[in-house]
Order: sequence, then C-alpha cells, then structure tokens
Amino acid sequence: MTRFCPRFPELVGPRYWLPLEPFEFGWASPVGCDNLRCGRCGSPVRAAVTGERRHYACACQEHDETGVLLLDGEPDDLYPPILTDWGCAGHPDLVLPATVDGVRLDAATDWDAVAADSVLAPPFTPPLVDLRAVWPTRLHRLLGAERALLSRAVAGLLAAEDPRLVLGAYHFFVNEPAAAGAELLGPSVAARRDWLGSVPDLLDQAALVLHERLHRVGGEADRPALEVAEELALAGVGPSHTPLALPPDWVRTHAKTLARANSRWISALVYVAKSFPAARRDEFLRDLEEVAPEPVRAAVAQHFRTF
Repeated sequence: MTRFCPRFPELVGPRYWLPLEPFEFGWASPVGCDNLRCGRCGSPVRAAVTGERRHYACACQEHDETGVLLLDGEPDDLYPPILTDWGCAGHPDLVLPATVDGVRLDAATDWDAVAADSVLAPPFTPPLVDLRAVWPTRLHRLLGAERALLSRAVAGLLAAEDPRLVLGAYHFFVNEPAAAGAELLGPSVAARRDWLGSVPDLLDQAALVLHERLHRVGGEADRPALEVAEELALAGVGPSHTPLALPPDWVRTHAKTLARANSRWISALVYVAKSFPAARRDEFLRDLEEVAPEPVRAAVAQHFRTF
C-alpha cells in the first residue's frame, strides 16, 4: 500500500529535515516530502541545497526555500500559486525486515528493548520536529502490521522503576493516545499514584496523557482512564483544560471542589457553564462565585456578554 504525505506536503529549507529513505512520508511537521511530482509537466521535483536555501525544481518551474512551505495552501495563506501543481507522488510502506537508523527490525526483534532504547538513547532525532519521544513515535507511524508490537512494548515501560522510561511512555502516548497499549494508562496511574507523586512533575504528566487519551477515545471507551482522571482532578491535578475534558454533569456536581483544588481552572469551569441550560448555568456560576468571586466574575465577563 502506498502512503501519501498529508493534504499539504511540505517544502523545507536546509535547517529542516528532508528524508532520504523512500518510505519516509510526512508523518509530522516539519518533515519534507522527498517524492514530489509536478502535475503540470509530469516530471519529478528535484531538491538540492545551495547555501542557505534548498532549491526545488521540476521541468517547468522552480522554487528556493529557507523555511517551511505547505504546498497547495489556502489562497489567503499567501503561498505562491505557481507551485500548486506539485504534490506527493506516494511512498512505499516500511516492510520488514528493514534497518531504520541502524536498528534492525525483523521477526526476531526484541520490541521491549527497542522501546526502552529509543526512549533513553534514540538513534536519531529529526531536526526541529517538536515532539517528545520522537523516535518511537516516528517508528510507530512508519510501521504497518508491527505497529502494535512497538506500542505495547512502550506500554510495558509504564511499570518501569526508572522514571525516565515512564515519562518516555507518557510522551509517546500523548502523541499516540489511541495506540495499542494505551488502555493500560488508567490502571497504571491508579496503581502507581503514590510513586508518581514522589517524582517531580511525573503525576502531572500522567494526568496530561490521561486527558489526551480521553480526548481521543472518550470516557465511555476507557472508563479506567476517566475514573482516575476524575480522582486526580478532585485533588487539583490535571492540565489547564481539565474541566473541558471531563463529563459536564460530573464537573457541575463537583464545581466547588474543582475550583478550590486548582484556581487555574476557574476560566475553564466558567466556560463549561455555556453548555448548561440557563437555570443550571446560573446556579453553577453562583456556586463558583462562592469559592472565587473575582476570578469568576472576570471569567464571566470574558465568556459571556451578560450575566
């Protein structure tokens, strides 16, 4: 099966990454497409670095790039219309056995070792790609049938005694919240909550990955993740959008507790009220005002025209 770069393939300057392997498609930004073809003249688009620019050319047009350019962007993006006929011509699947950045992948691969090594000592870091756990994330997006072998091996790191491995697993599942093995996040955080709380910032990262998981699959699909996210929220642990990620009725029931637990959530709590019927909304906002009058009034002024 041929894979294609996203809707808008990217041209990239020399500071950014233009892969050489045919199977490397635009799995993240900025990752340049190395198999562009012109729909106008039918010829491939060649790329070569010239000083501080990367020069792209087909048989009928050319372009010099220093930064990142999305092809076929919307008209108001101000991208040169002359390049709208360039597009991704497709990339072959990564088929095992294969070697990726010196790592041999085949039927005998120890995926647990690959997962741990890629977190502690990644064999390659794509330049300027703003993702944590970027190497296992990249490999997961490139793999086909073996994808679940890698993600379940990463999930195995959730039980590690080395905080770096646990954090690496959290970072991976923030990027890939629906990957096989992500269903272990909720039970793992529940079982290791005290230990996670003993390591600086690790419990906060656990809450973040749980919310990413819930955002992707929903609480009904992963009740353990929802239950532990709710428990953490009552203790004031969670990202800034926590009230928006949890069931509105649950948030309404626990509004005062949440407002007392984490004052950073006041604005998000007030925003949640917009989805309530008028009577419930007014009651909800009055409850919040009892806890934090001035922040609630400021948030109401921000999110509502009148109150």
